[in-house]
Amino acid sequence: MAATGFLAEISLDDIGPERIVHFYEPKSQLRAALVIDTTRFGVTAGGVRMAADLSLDEMARLARAMTYKFAMLDLPCGGAKAGIWLEPTDPARPTVMNAFLDAIRPYVESRQYLAGADMGTAAADFAPLFAASGRQSSLGEQMFEGAPLEDQLTGFGVVVAAKTACAALGRDLKGARVALEGLGKVGAGVAKFLAREGAVLVAVSNINGTLEDPDGLDIERLSSLRQRYGDDGLRHYEEGTELFPTEMLLAVAVDILIPGARPDSIDAEIAAATPTRMIIPAANIPYAEGALEILADRGIVALPDFVSNAGGVLCGLTEMQGGNADDAFRVTRERIAANVGRLFDLAKARNCSVYNAAIGMLREQLRS
Repeated sequence: MAATGFLAEISLDDIGPERIVHFYEPKSQLRAALVIDTTRFGVTAGGVRMAADLSLDEMARLARAMTYKFAMLDLPCGGAKAGIWLEPTDPARPTVMNAFLDAIRPYVESRQYLAGADMGTAAADFAPLFAASGRQSSLGEQMFEGAPLEDQLTGFGVVVAAKTACAALGRDLKGARVALEGLGKVGAGVAKFLAREGAVLVAVSNINGTLEDPDGLDIERLSSLRQRYGDDGLRHYEEGTELFPTEMLLAVAVDILIPGARPDSIDAEIAAATPTRMIIPAANIPYAEGALEILADRGIVALPDFVSNAGGVLCGLTEMQGGNADDAFRVTRERIAANVGRLFDLAKARNCSVYNAAIGMLREQLRS
């Protein structure tokens, strides 16, 4: 039977989503929702996204990505995602955020849902939610080389995935030409760890445009400019710098493309035209409908986002096991490398794409 009403906006299957909770409070201007993909493990977890143009479909797909991410790491947790319909710069943000925390408190205290930061939110937003329990700052909130450890680990994991994928294909990340979409809190970490592996960042983009240099961009300079000017940093890279349109990043000829912005940045049209050889996502759900099939037909390796950007989850796992920052980097390197390698082996055995190998394996696992 086909879904009707608001459910017609989202994709439903035999896994979920099982629960969708809407929150609306006129006084505070709160409009939000919590999507729980599966309750089979009791507890669920996923970040809280804040944007004016959210959709239930986006949240449901993000919740499923979290389910797959946990399953890929053999963690007994279901995926979830919350969303707040609000521009993060809106003056009403503090009031709306407080109302949202009050709304989800029962779900957090009963461990039905574990909340965390995502696009448009930060760890500090959730401090009031945990203050009553006496919880101190988490391992992921601790600063490492000028940024929260969780963000650094996510970027580090993306680079580990790229390096492992290169090795599986008989290539080398050192010297590989890379285009990076987004230079935010995760993208900055990706760029830094790419440089440490000897990769060449030839193009980077943000909301203001795309900066390209075929000879390679100075990552330390980009980082410094971002800290000083924010998203305007790209404009100050060199005197007279002119940026290409943001979407032009996806047309740059590179060995590795790293999507790191909003969902669906790789649509069918981009998939048919992109000159890259490999896609290693830093962002969640970057592949729009039809894109993966086209990429597979063209022989372009497209890693699953829920494999390559799992560093943040592994940070939380390390903390639960009593580890420190060094342990978190080790665990992230070992687990992501092992999972990427396992998927390449499975794809070869099943004669399918790496992405389809992952989906097939995880759906079998979740049905068992």
